[in-house]
Amino acid sequence: MKVNNSLMDLMKAEWALSIEGINIYANVFHKIITGESVDFEKSTKAILSVFDDNGKPVRPDSNGMLNAPKNSVAVVDMIGPIMKYGDWWSYGGLEIVNALRVADNNPNIIGTLFNVDSPGGAVSAASPFVEFGKTKTKPIIGIGDQVNSLGYWAMCAVSDHKMADNNISASFGSVGIVLSYLDTRKYLESLGYKFHDVYPDESLHKNEAWNLMLEGKYDMIKKEMLSPLAIKFQEIVISTCPDLKQETGVLTGKSFGADKALEYGMIDSIGSQHQAMQKLHIMSELNHYK
Repeated sequence: MKVNNSLMDLMKAEWALSIEGINIYANVFHKIITGESVDFEKSTKAILSVFDDNGKPVRPDSNGMLNAPKNSVAVVDMIGPIMKYGDWWSYGGLEIVNALRVADNNPNIIGTLFNVDSPGGAVSAASPFVEFGKTKTKPIIGIGDQVNSLGYWAMCAVSDHKMADNNISASFGSVGIVLSYLDTRKYLESLGYKFHDVYPDESLHKNEAWNLMLEGKYDMIKKEMLSPLAIKFQEIVISTCPDLKQETGVLTGKSFGADKALEYGMIDSIGSQHQAMQKLHIMSELNHYK
């Protein structure tokens, strides 16, 4: 199984991932890192779908192409944990953003529903969403169930309106960063391995924060690596949630059900995909008068 792209993301340190996501996917991620066989079903579901003016899905033609009729709405899915690079078993952030861009550039598509159900993912996947959000030209409604950590970061970055698709299981937030590292040195040393890290005098500060972390001294890595990322996450939430009420935990890692997320200004409404499509048509009309 080829997992080069996944491995690159997994070996990076910083994650915007809820604790549920860590618990659910940690074993799978560990198998990928250690080279064990992982039985994934090949991802065949398209992340971009199109619905016509009446809300009916547009079927691909004989060549597999989606020919969007005038006044169509696109739906782009972001499901599961997200890394920057996709693999044969999972779409990555770059591919999802490319789907958003395809919809934004199609003259017959009036706007996009960004459908999110994700516990988060790699911090490296955030940048493509942030950059796309700066250049998009058509309205996007973010709608979702579990929208935590990177999922919420991405939704904030690209959406003009954020909607929960229910008030039962939907959750939003987990605005925060975590570094998770499994120190296997003692185990490997028990097997006879010895570790030697040699730095020349000219490389005094190379890996300093990381080496201090391995000694149990976390202050430098928190200050120089994790805190700046957490602040960037907070800034994108603050800038895209004008009615945000900074109650305890809103910007520091708590997750909230849809009702509380609405009360605290983390989302704009609770509805359904049908209601979101109707709202997109209204937003598109208003967009013409700007």
